Amino acid sequence: MANNPISSLIPRGSLGLKLLLVCLLVLLMGIPLVMVGGLVAQREMRASSVTTEIGARSGGAQVVGGPMLLVPYQRAVETTDSEGRTQRRTERGSYVIFAETGSADATLNVEERHRGIYRAAIYRAATEFDARFRPAAALEGVDPAYRFDWSGARIVMFVADSRAIQNAAQLRFENGQTVTFEPVTDLSVAPPPPDYSSSDISSRPVQPPTLGGLQAFAAKTPFTGIPADFAVETRLELTGAQRFALAAFAQDTTATVRGNRQDVRAEGYFQSGEALQPSQEGFAVSWRVPFVARGVEKAADLGSFNLGLAAQRDMAVSFVSSDDVYRGVSRAVAYGIMFIGIVFLATLIFEVISGKKAHPAQYVLVGLAQCVFYLLLLSITEIIGFTPAFLIAASATVLLLSFYAGASFRSQAVGLRALAGLALLYAAMYVLMTLEDFALLAGSIVAFAVIAATMIATRRIDWYGRNAPASAD
Repeated sequence: MANNPISSLIPRGSLGLKLLLVCLLVLLMGIPLVMVGGLVAQREMRASSVTTEIGARSGGAQVVGGPMLLVPYQRAVETTDSEGRTQRRTERGSYVIFAETGSADATLNVEERHRGIYRAAIYRAATEFDARFRPAAALEGVDPAYRFDWSGARIVMFVADSRAIQNAAQLRFENGQTVTFEPVTDLSVAPPPPDYSSSDISSRPVQPPTLGGLQAFAAKTPFTGIPADFAVETRLELTGAQRFALAAFAQDTTATVRGNRQDVRAEGYFQSGEALQPSQEGFAVSWRVPFVARGVEKAADLGSFNLGLAAQRDMAVSFVSSDDVYRGVSRAVAYGIMFIGIVFLATLIFEVISGKKAHPAQYVLVGLAQCVFYLLLLSITEIIGFTPAFLIAASATVLLLSFYAGASFRSQAVGLRALAGLALLYAAMYVLMTLEDFALLAGSIVAFAVIAATMIATRRIDWYGRNAPASAD
């Protein structure tokens, strides 16, 4: 029988050919991993939807704007038409005057509300507001054509969802007089559109754009003329979910938020000057926003200023949502190919060292077992959280693979070595998944270390198998 010329190039027992086959199997394992990744994304979207539904019943993510002074005005405007005729009309609107200094102190009582395996952080917030106004100083330099109606002045506040307000909020003046807040329908508080900018007098609209957004409520003031400096205070109780924010409502604003949870992060438009301080009792975080940092005038005409801009300049805390439990799983799946490849390489090296052989079908079963690990991790994480779920899923997978290795190679010692190696590998995986910001660096180091160890362990191997004993024909 004629000899096959290819057989002389790749002899039987070639470890190089086996390595290529193992690499191909690693790539094929990417198919079930892609399916698992799609399932993680689907479950994350479902969790986000359910969490939003749970939170919406309690007011959703709340943003609260503290006391601001709103004064109606009239202004005579002269315009010239195309024929040169001068026309006079009266423009009406409102001017907002921001407090010179303001403080907000919020205390949050947070609890979890469940629907099936999903949960949302629901809170009840009690916030004390203090604001000191200097109307005359704020209006210095304003066009004298403005005629302010101080008898119609109001102290206005806003929230994301007024249905969640729990108390009959009252405004207290320095002289002890109190006024109850009432809802207002003649004021639109909406986030500005992406292309929003303050326009000049000639082109500005008379009324702010009518857009859905935050909900305002106001208390009437006792003024009959421009008032002297004054201060007000109020207490607002409301419910919400997942996120609580305070708008920088004054020229110089200080804010403190504290609560009874530890899984919380500080966020928002303004950074806190101090790190969030979790403790056994909960957390506390404070902000200071000076006038220059706030980037908003002392007073503004609502014909050219969108009050929703003040709502965007916020200080906020948010709580771990149902979406957060999927982040660790997503990172684990992203590095799945690398860890499957590590196990396959370790098996191949053991073959080389021991002289025993593993069938490609056994590699496939080992790879599928590792893919099932991610399904276990996902399903258990949804119920008890990432860390305990990882411990359970990893323990089950390591024990299964170690038992299979010992049974396949008919050696208890092999099973014990596999147990130790896999336990170390999955421990490294857990560290990698929890590093977050340094996950890429840690993953790169692990991959390099594994490749380096493989190259060192196989540096004397005859990959062509030319020295392998020929089989009898």
